[in-house]
Amino acid sequence: MIKKIFICPYFGEFPEWMERYQAHFNETLKPAGYDILVDTDLGGFKKRVKDKLGIEYPGFPGTGKVWDYRGLLGFLYEEEIKGYDFWGHTDFDCVYGDVDKWVTDEFLSSLDVHSNHNTYIMGAWTLYRNISEVRELFKKVKNWQDFLIKPESNGWVEKEFSRALEQSGLRYKYTFWQGNPWDENPKLKKENGKLYQDGKEVMMFHFRHSKKWPI
Repeated sequence: MIKKIFICPYFGEFPEWMERYQAHFNETLKPAGYDILVDTDLGGFKKRVKDKLGIEYPGFPGTGKVWDYRGLLGFLYEEEIKGYDFWGHTDFDCVYGDVDKWVTDEFLSSLDVHSNHNTYIMGAWTLYRNISEVRELFKKVKNWQDFLIKPESNGWVEKEFSRALEQSGLRYKYTFWQGNPWDENPKLKKENGKLYQDGKEVMMFHFRHSKKWPI
C-alpha cells in the first residue's frame, strides 16, 4: 500500500466539529494508508519558515495565510515525511467516501501530483509524490517569495503555482470526484463506506459554505 500523509498547519481555534472530523478521518482514510500531521505550533512554524526559506511568516491565528504555504509543505516538513510515498494537504471541513475506489495505488503510481479539482491545485485534496523535484516545485514560480511574505492570503497556489506544475513536465492529474461544494444544504448520505450527494456517489465533500458537519 502506498503511504500518504496530509500536512495541516492550523493556527487558531479548531472548528466545533473537530473531534468528529478526527474520528471520521481515522475511520475512512487511515485504513486506506493515510496519516495526518496537524501542526498547531505557530512559533515553531515561523522558525521552520525562517530556517528553510529565509523569510518571515506574516500570518497570525485566525487568518488563512497558511494556505499560501500549502505547495511548500513537503519542503518545510521534509524530515517529518521521510518514509512516505506521497504528502499532501486537506481541510477539516471535508468528509470522505470510498477514497480507495477513486485514488487507487495504480492511479497514484502513474502520477507525481493529483488534485481533486478540474483546473488547479485544490487546498482540500492534493497529493504530491515525495521527491525533491516535487517538494521544490514552488521555486519554478518567479519571485515566489513575494507571494509568501504578503500578510494577506492571495491564492497563488491555485494560480501561479498550478501553472508552474502544468509547465514543469511532472505527471499530474486534475479530477473532480467531489460533491457540489457550493451547496449550502447538501443532502449527503454515508452508506457501506460510500458517500452520496443527491444519490450520486462522490469521493469527498467539502462543506466550505455550510460550515456544518454534514453526515
